[in-house]
Amino acid sequence: MKERIRSLFVIVLIGCSQPSNEKSASPAMDKLFNIKFEQAMISSGDNFPDFDCRKDHADLLLVSLHKNIPVEDFMKKTNFDENKIKEMLIFLESKNWIHKSGRSYKPTVFIADEKDGEDLYKSAQPISTDIILEIKKELPGIKRSFSETRIAKTDHFDKWSFFILSDVLLDSWQINNVENKFLQKENRPLRHGRHYYVSLFEAGNRKEPFGIYGNQYSTCNGKASCIYGNNRNHANMNSTVNKVSQPDNRIFENIAKSFFPNLLNILEKNRIYADSIYRRSGYSEEISFEEFYIWWYHFIYTQATEQMKAEGLMSIPETGNFEYELE
Repeated sequence: MKERIRSLFVIVLIGCSQPSNEKSASPAMDKLFNIKFEQAMISSGDNFPDFDCRKDHADLLLVSLHKNIPVEDFMKKTNFDENKIKEMLIFLESKNWIHKSGRSYKPTVFIADEKDGEDLYKSAQPISTDIILEIKKELPGIKRSFSETRIAKTDHFDKWSFFILSDVLLDSWQINNVENKFLQKENRPLRHGRHYYVSLFEAGNRKEPFGIYGNQYSTCNGKASCIYGNNRNHANMNSTVNKVSQPDNRIFENIAKSFFPNLLNILEKNRIYADSIYRRSGYSEEISFEEFYIWWYHFIYTQATEQMKAEGLMSIPETGNFEYELE
C-alpha cells in the first residue's frame, strides 16, 4: 500500500503573480498582467521547484516569452532595467525553465493561456473519443470486477463510476504507465537537481484551470486522505465516507492493469497525430514531446470524463470532487 500511495500523482496548484499597476508598452502586455496564472506540478517526494515563480513577475515573463511578446514590453511594464532582465533570464535558464532559441528565449515549462486550452481540448477529441469507445466495450467486465469489492456490498457502481472510470482507468492508477510505457521516460525532466513536470495555466473563474481533473492526497497514521476532482480547493475532507480497503485497492489496481493495454494501443495508434499537434501548436519550439504530452494527456482524459458524464456512463458529484480514504 505504501508503494501505491507514493506512486499517486499529485498536482499542486499555486496562485502566481497578481496584476501590476504599471503601464505596459503594448495592449498585449497590459492584458497579460490582468490575467491570473496558476502553477501546476506533477511530482513526488522532494522533487519540486526551489524558488517562487511569482517573484518579480517571473511567471508572467515566462508567459510573455511563450506568447512571443517582446521582452522590451515586459521591461516597460515592470520598470525593470536591462541588468535586472538579464539577471532574471540567467536565473530561469539555470533552473531549466527557459532555453535559448536563436536570439531569443523560450520556456522549457508547459504554458497554456485560454486560447491554448481551447486548442488543446479541440485537438484531443479524436483520442478521447477512442478512449470512450474502448471503455464502453470493457464496461461490463469493469462492473463485474467492482462487484467483487467490499464497497459493492453497500454502494452501487454509479456512486463510484467517476472515481473508477476517470481516476482509476485514466489518471492516478494509470498515469505512471503512460509515462513509462508510452512516453518511455523513467525520470521526469531534471531541473536544478530535481525531477518534476511543471506548468503555468491560465486560471478560470470557477474550479481549477481548464476544469482539469486531478488527484491530491495527504497521509496520516498510515492512511491517505484523497481528493479526485477539479474543485479541490473547496473540498471537505472532514465528511469523507468513501473508504478503500487494501483488498479493494488491489482490485482497482487490477482493473487499471487490465485496461492499460487497450489505452496504450489507442495512444500508440494516435502517436503520429499527437506529434503533428505538438509541432503544429508551436510547443515543439519550447518543450520536449514528453513534456507536452504529459500535460496534454490531462486535457485528453478530462475531455473523455466530461463526455462520459454527458453520455450517462458516469455520475460526477455536484462539487466536482470525489473524496476517499485509502486504508
